[in-house]
Order: sequence, then C-alpha cells, then structure tokens
Amino acid sequence: MSTARTIVRNTAFMFAAQIALRVVNPIFNIYVIRELGDAEFGQYSVLLTWVTIFSVLGDMGVAQYMSREISRDRENAMHLFWDITALRFILAVIASAVTIGGAILLQYDSVFILATAIYCASYFFQAIIVPLSSIITGYERLDSLSVVAVVAQLIYIGAGIVALQLGTSYIWLLVASLVNLPLAIAILVWLIRRYKYNPPPFKLNPGSWWRLIRAGFPFGINQISLTVAYRFDTLLLNSFVASQVIGWYNSAYNFSRSLTTLMAAFSFALVPTLSREYVSNPETVRRWYYHSLRLLLFTGLPIAVGGMLLADKLMPFLYGGEFQPASVAFAILIWDTLLLMYTSLGGNIAQIIGKEAAAARIFGAEAVANLVMNIIIIPQYGMIGAAFVTVATELIGTLLFYRLFYKEFGAGLDLTHTFRLIACAVLMGVVIFVLHDLSMFMVIPLGGVVYVAAVFLPNALTSEERAVLARLMGRVTSRMGLASA
Repeated sequence: MSTARTIVRNTAFMFAAQIALRVVNPIFNIYVIRELGDAEFGQYSVLLTWVTIFSVLGDMGVAQYMSREISRDRENAMHLFWDITALRFILAVIASAVTIGGAILLQYDSVFILATAIYCASYFFQAIIVPLSSIITGYERLDSLSVVAVVAQLIYIGAGIVALQLGTSYIWLLVASLVNLPLAIAILVWLIRRYKYNPPPFKLNPGSWWRLIRAGFPFGINQISLTVAYRFDTLLLNSFVASQVIGWYNSAYNFSRSLTTLMAAFSFALVPTLSREYVSNPETVRRWYYHSLRLLLFTGLPIAVGGMLLADKLMPFLYGGEFQPASVAFAILIWDTLLLMYTSLGGNIAQIIGKEAAAARIFGAEAVANLVMNIIIIPQYGMIGAAFVTVATELIGTLLFYRLFYKEFGAGLDLTHTFRLIACAVLMGVVIFVLHDLSMFMVIPLGGVVYVAAVFLPNALTSEERAVLARLMGRVTSRMGLASA
C-alpha cells in the first residue's frame, strides 16, 4: 500500500471514529455539565487537571519511543514490549505516589484525595493498554485502534450515565471511567493475536531499562511540557476565582479543543507511515509536511473565524444560559485551536525525522512561557487572561516549530495558495457577520458553502492536496455509511 493510501486509510478510520464519538460525546458532556452544575463541574475540572499533570510520570515517553522503533524496524524492535510494560508498571507506582501524596501535602479535601486515588487505578490499566496499542500503531493499523477507542468510549458513556443517576458527585464519573479499561485490554490482545503481531516470549532485560528511559526522555519531556502548558491555568484559576468561573472556562476550553478532530487524526496517522518512509526516502516527509500545513489551514481557518463570530450563540446553546460568560473565553480560545493543530503536527513531524529533542525544547519553552504568563496575568484578569495566555503560548510554539522546519526542509509553503485560503476564510467571516442574527442552523451551513466554494473555485489548494482531501472524504463517508448500515 502506498504512503498516501496508508495515511488516508488511517486518517479516515480515525476521523470517522471521532465523528461517531462527536455525535454522542457532546450530548454526554452537556448531560454531565448540566447534572453537575457549573460549580461541581469546575471542581471536576480541577481534579482532572491535577491527575493529568502527574499521569505523564506513568509513561515518560517510553511507549511512544517503542511505537516509532517498531514502525522503523518491526522485527528487531518487538523485543522492547516486555521491558516497556514492566517499566510502565514501575512508573505507575511512582505516579500514583506523587499524585496522591501531592494532594495530601497541599491539604486538598478528603473528597478530592479519594477521587485522586480512584483515578490512579487507571495508571496500572494503562501500563498494559499503552504498550499493546504501541504495537498496533507501529504496524500502522490505526484503523483498528480507532474502532477500539469508539467501543471503549461508548462503554464509558453508558457507565457514566448510570453513575450520574446514582449521585451528582464527580466521584461517580471517575468510578465509571474504570469500567471500560479491562475490556479494552482484552480487545487489544485479541487484535494482536489476530494480526499475528505477537511479541516474543516473555523475557525481561533490566539492564536495558535505563537506556529505554533515556531514549524515551525527549518524548516524556514533550508530554510533561504540553500537559503543564495546557492545564496549569485551571489549577491557578482555582486559587483566584470561584468554581463557577472554572466551569465556564473549561467548557469553552474543552469545546474548542474538540474541534481539532480531522487534523488531529490526520497528523497522528502520519507518524507510523512517514517514520517508515523517512528511512529510505526523506524527501517524502518534506513534501507531506508542506501539504499537511496547507490542509491544516484549510480546516483550521474557518473553524477559528466562524467560532469567534458565533461564540455568543454556541456556548449558551450547548450548555445552557448560565454558561453565557464562557462565550468571551471561547471567542479567544478558538484561535488556539488553529495554532494547536500546527504545533501538534510539528511534534509529530519532529518525531518522524528524529528531532524529538528539538521538539522537547520547543514544548519546554511553551511550558515555561505559559507558567510565567499565567502567574502574572491570571491573578488580575482571571478567565479572560487565561484564555489570552493559552493563545499566546501556542503562538510561541508555532513560531519555533516553523523556524525548525524551515531550517530542515527549506522553503515550500507556497504563499500564493496560502493567501488564497486566508482570503476565503475572510470572505466566509463577512458572510457570517452579516447573517449573525439569523438562526445558527442557517448561518453555519451558509458560511460553510461559501467557504468551500471560495476555496475550490480559485483553486486555493493544489491539485495534489485536493486529491488527498477528496480521497479522505470518500473514505470517511464510506466508513460512516458502513457504521450506520
């Protein structure tokens, strides 16, 4: 299978899976927020931020390193599985101790500490799930992983609905989040046996563990830096604003991040295939990088422009009138969505070409800048300040990644087609602004039609990019048709 076909297949499955989840997830999230209320949802957001920051200690990049090595050399890299799994269990113990111990030392209340302990149980399940998933990723079967993700999420949603019927505390949601993990393990084991991707017989080599930790360290730094940059604002807000404000901010933040679905699937699908291609044909990666950048602008620009202009309608429609204050934060954060698409792509491309150390420095710079700006700005400007800092942080990462790849790949952005895309997004924005007072269900489709027509009539994308996009949409449509049949 060609590089393009493999990437399109994996992107199509991942995107179709995400679209399927986007049908049920927003409904479930709205149900959760409405059941918990803005204050309880704010406390739940703080808890998730706390455990997410320390959950990175449970991996430190070793599984991501294994996945890339399997993509490059499948036979020789499979021996890493048992050592990576053992390391993950050891790291899970350390992560649990730090997460729970930190909550006790900072004198969080007993409910928060109990919730932290419940969540830490997932670290040990993930110690098995992540290495198994890395094998399948290394063999470029992201389509299968997408199906597993959908099944696991649907089980969690069902358990979550039952849990919230038992009580309106976020503790019940955390219990429900553990229900699907054993089943996910069973399905992954079945897939590996079915595809005959079995790891070699059980054997541990503790002497290699320190080398594996060092090899995974740049990936781990990336994870830590991104987690800090994305979640520190919620912890800091907890010291200066009411729980309701944290609920408003995180509802806007989470919804803006959910709009990166297509590009996130595409960007992740590049990694195993282009890692293999880079060994024999590095020029392939350069070409895909610049095509991906323009496809990113094609999807991200209308989301940013349209989301900003319709923020005042979207947030209260989704979450209720009490979340109207979240509209201002969303209008700012939606621009972070566009920048995040690029920095995520940048991190994946850096991994492909073996520049994960450079990516770690960039993400580290983002984390430091985010910490400093949030400490200065949040005490005075609260939620709005946090939103601006989030966008500024991603802008720093965007500039640094563009500089890195300009040095690696040279020029190739094709400014003529790029400016055409920007002009098309501006035209769409004018239409939405003029029609703003009409129903959102009329404005969004009309804006979309204007944008797509404006892009394809003057050929704002190259012929090769239009072919990839058409192939991708055809795959997604067929997969979704099969799922609904």
